[in-house]
Amino acid sequence: MSRGATMRAAAAAVAVLCACNVGDAFLVPSGRLALRTFQRGASVGRAPLIPTARAPPRCMARMIFGGSDGEEEGGRGSVTTFFPAVDRIVAVGDVHGDVDALRGCLLMAELIDEDDQWIGGDTHFVQIGDILDRGDEEKDCLDLLVDLKPQAKAAGGAVHILLGNHEVMNADLDFRYVTPGAWDMWGEQASGTLLMKMKERLKSLGYPEYMRGRISAFRPGGHVAQQLADMQIAIQIGENVLVHGGLRKKHVEYGVEQINSVTREWLLHPAGDKPSIIDENDSPVWARLYSTPSPTAASTAELDQVLSSLGAQRMIVGHTPQLKGINCAVTDSGKEVWRCDTGMSKGMMKGPQECIEVLRDGTVHVLTWDGVVPGVLRSPEKIGEFVDVCDIDTGICTPSPEESSMMLAQQPKGGETGDIRPFKDLLDLDINQQPLKDSPAIERLRAIDDESLDTLPRLSLLVEKIIEDAVAADDKTLTKKAIREMLGRVVGTVPVSENQDFIYSTVDKVVLSYTEEAAGSRK
Repeated sequence: MSRGATMRAAAAAVAVLCACNVGDAFLVPSGRLALRTFQRGASVGRAPLIPTARAPPRCMARMIFGGSDGEEEGGRGSVTTFFPAVDRIVAVGDVHGDVDALRGCLLMAELIDEDDQWIGGDTHFVQIGDILDRGDEEKDCLDLLVDLKPQAKAAGGAVHILLGNHEVMNADLDFRYVTPGAWDMWGEQASGTLLMKMKERLKSLGYPEYMRGRISAFRPGGHVAQQLADMQIAIQIGENVLVHGGLRKKHVEYGVEQINSVTREWLLHPAGDKPSIIDENDSPVWARLYSTPSPTAASTAELDQVLSSLGAQRMIVGHTPQLKGINCAVTDSGKEVWRCDTGMSKGMMKGPQECIEVLRDGTVHVLTWDGVVPGVLRSPEKIGEFVDVCDIDTGICTPSPEESSMMLAQQPKGGETGDIRPFKDLLDLDINQQPLKDSPAIERLRAIDDESLDTLPRLSLLVEKIIEDAVAADDKTLTKKAIREMLGRVVGTVPVSENQDFIYSTVDKVVLSYTEEAAGSRK
């Protein structure tokens, strides 16, 4: 029997045994799991795109992990959502497996010493989610924050770790953005018969050996999922709402405490269903409506409603990298949303290490290695217009649940899989192999790229090469956006964004020169 046939048989058997419809058995590899690759310098994430458009049904989880509907692993209890005003809040956005970036922010804010010990007194520190994925040091990041929690509490302060979309994705066994060095660090917490049963079940479903430790740790009820269960989706400290993506009116109506509660229950139970309230495209961990460079009038009006209903002045979010560092958008009534994802991780844009500081009286500062920046200098009037990073490099912004489901439906054509590779290839992957290569076009650009040049000559040289190759290949599909994205892969998205006008002007000049040359040759 072929591997694909074996997978389909496994899916059918599980569905029958669970009295579920086969189409609901989303967690089982049904002949084609897919693999996406993301290049960030020398770091490549390789993992199966497990179909998780909705949570695996209870019967499916029982077949894989054991247990019953009422079984719970980990202690019960609750997490706190609302906190009184404090003298000082410091918040940092997405760190994505880069412990140096996280530690740098903590040092810069004078919250830890050189030995990683808490010196922040009664400060409340908030990590706004997305510790995981895109970097090999995600466990180091998590361990550092967990170790600081009791130290901060003893000093009268607090460390709050929020859930981002990547924490939710990992608990949902969506490992697309796990980097090669991040698979083996989580260890086996189960033991005896339970561990053997789990290993055999995962093996029978086609999961490679190197994935099984992470699956055991992050699946709901696993030992890391229990740590995630102690984290909130959103919290409010005084007049400050902190959440990874953003709270919408419907989330407030549902209840912020309720969102935290149902998410915690899902993470603690090995056989629970993922709450739909965190699985929608505009859920609190996925929403981007407040994070575009210039939010729409409808978005700012909704932000006004949300903050007013919560008695808050500002929302502090991450999730969407900002090309000009931490910045603020302001509503007509003066409510604020502070966007704090600077893409600082080595696995992202290597953006600036910055964090936001909010004092009891509402004064806002941006903390940087160059000094303390008054919040007013990061207002729309001062910072000016900038490009939406999601328009520059689509690999930077993680696709929403709906977009991921659409990608799953795309079948490879003519043997060319692009970013998508079939499940049979996944089983043969050696996680110690060299990172997957760039496309030939990007390789050619890297070969001629001269980092010793100033930015504009460097960009000009690369633009000329891109167009030269397109002319040689008689490629009539090349667009300015495609050129911009290729440049971003080589020199980084920040210089591309800052010099977009120059790039487009250079493109026009080079194209014109080819046009004039062609016209001359026809005379």
